[in-house]
Amino acid sequence: MTILNICDNGDVLSILRIIRIAITIIRIVVPILLIISISITLLNAVKDKENDLVSKALKSIVIKIIAAILVFMIPTFVNLLANISSKDETYLSCIKSATHENIIAAYRLQAEKLIDTVTKTLTKSDYNIAKSMISKIKDDGIQAELNAELEEVKKYIDIRDEIYRVANNYDREAYLKVREKIEAIKDQEVRERLLAELKEVIGKKGSLNRYVLDPNDPLYRNLRHFDGKSLKQVLEENGSSVETLELQIKEAVDAVGVGTRQAPVVAALTLLETLAGYKYQINYEWGGKWHRVGINPNIGVVITPCCCESHPNPDYCRKTYIYKGFDCSGFVNWALTNGFRDNNYQTKTTGSSGQSLAGQNSAICDTGDALVSDKHIVLVVKPVDEMKSYLIVESTGGYGTRLSYYPYNSSGYRCMKIDYSN
Repeated sequence: MTILNICDNGDVLSILRIIRIAITIIRIVVPILLIISISITLLNAVKDKENDLVSKALKSIVIKIIAAILVFMIPTFVNLLANISSKDETYLSCIKSATHENIIAAYRLQAEKLIDTVTKTLTKSDYNIAKSMISKIKDDGIQAELNAELEEVKKYIDIRDEIYRVANNYDREAYLKVREKIEAIKDQEVRERLLAELKEVIGKKGSLNRYVLDPNDPLYRNLRHFDGKSLKQVLEENGSSVETLELQIKEAVDAVGVGTRQAPVVAALTLLETLAGYKYQINYEWGGKWHRVGINPNIGVVITPCCCESHPNPDYCRKTYIYKGFDCSGFVNWALTNGFRDNNYQTKTTGSSGQSLAGQNSAICDTGDALVSDKHIVLVVKPVDEMKSYLIVESTGGYGTRLSYYPYNSSGYRCMKIDYSN
């Protein structure tokens, strides 16, 4: 152990200061006691006027003087040892440093290091340790300064605790508020760290509960279609951008895990909920597809269609078709493409695969699976047992992209299982 470790420890210096004070007292008290003791011994010997007693008294005085000298020399021996060991420091070499000022300085240094630790861990236990160390500093000014610094870090700890409270008992407004608090943090490193932790914790614990999952919620009422505007225009008019929306979709997928059951669902919900916040929804349009990671910025305006081969009149489609949105399979495949983050990912949209829902009283499909009929396909958000229905997300004629419910026993539909990693 080096002198830096020993002499920078306030508790060690406090003990050594007591030893130093004791040594100082010895240096003062021992000579005084020696003089008093010698005086008493001599007076008693002279009073008795006996040679033997005087001789014994003189011997006793000599012994006392030698003992006093040895005791008096202890501090000198300590200092000598400290000087000899200066190249290999020990606790003895810190005695000289054990002053009131140095003890305060040592406690301050320890407190500053602990505050750094608290900033890294953002835990209450480390905060309490730092708080306790600051309380040892016998200087009101320094205490106030360090407490102010520590309380600034405490704000981050409180926000981190709030993240876990929101995750354990998810509430959308609370989630948005805590995110807003994090984004207002000026310290970039702390801000980015808490944003990452928010994404991870909510992704693991909050998952689908991050979203408004009630089709009758006011958020989804009175939505309008783009009416000739592109998705890019709609987003920019509302202070956002295609890049921001794509990042939100990516973050949502990353939070639950690429290729997991919830991944395509959160991709779809992020798109629906973001646009609903601007009072928009994507229109249903037959043939509307986008089998690529991200989102087509030109949704809502005329573009060169990608899938005209499946149109009843391919030539007409290539020349005049207006892609205002998604058709049912286009939307489900878009969600799966973004959930797997694979431009080549597609799934079957029709056919005889899957178990029939007819007569079912319980869920046979799970989150991320699809309900298919000969003419339609929807993505299952989750089974809702109390309603005996699947909460689904779809793009359907007459509405466009939306949340809805399909009963467990929906006639004509089958449960098509999707192959997920988990």
